Formats: sequence, C-alpha cells, structure tokens
Amino acid sequence: MFVVWFRMYPGDEESRWPREILLDRRVIQAWDEPKSAGRWFMSHLSDLRPSRGGDGRFPQRDDALWDSYLLFDRDAAWNSAPTGLLSWGFTVMRTRQKLAQDLRYALNHAR
Repeated sequence: MFVVWFRMYPGDEESRWPREILLDRRVIQAWDEPKSAGRWFMSHLSDLRPSRGGDGRFPQRDDALWDSYLLFDRDAAWNSAPTGLLSWGFTVMRTRQKLAQDLRYALNHAR
C-alpha cells in the first residue's frame, strides 16, 4: 500500500503528518509537497481503466485528487498510465464501504 500525503488545508505540514496512523510494514508513506501525485491523478482519472467505479463524485474545483483511495489489482503496471484499477473513491470516509467491498473482491480474486 502506498499512501501519499500533501498540504491541502492551512496547517497541513510535513512535521504534523500522522505517520503513526498506518503502521503496517507493508505500507509505504511519502510526503509530496508539490502535490505531484494528486495533480496527476486529478487530471487523469478518466484515463484509468478498467475500473469498477467509485461513486462518481470528486473535487472538480481542487487542483489535486486528495482524501481518496485508488485500489489496483496485484498485476497492475505503470507505463504512461497505471493499469488494473479496480475502483476509486472520494472521500475515503464517504466511500469506505465501497473500498471494503472492493478490497474483499480483490482479495478473493487474487488467489
């Protein structure tokens, strides 16, 4: 799992980033001050295929995709754009049931 953090609100800063939230050794976390990852995904959401959905709502007025999840298949690869997108959602809390459902789907089909 990759988790990318960056500044979206006043007060968001690397020194206050809550690294302790995700302590599993399989989680890789990074601070992305220029919001490169969020900006790329915001401008390329329609290019990500195949996808099982998401709830179709995302922050069209923001300059970066944030507070979101993107769930990829274990065979996903990144060339000009990542392949194997199973689902995505915004906000994480609003779409957490879909994330749980799709995560169960991915785990059951990965075996």
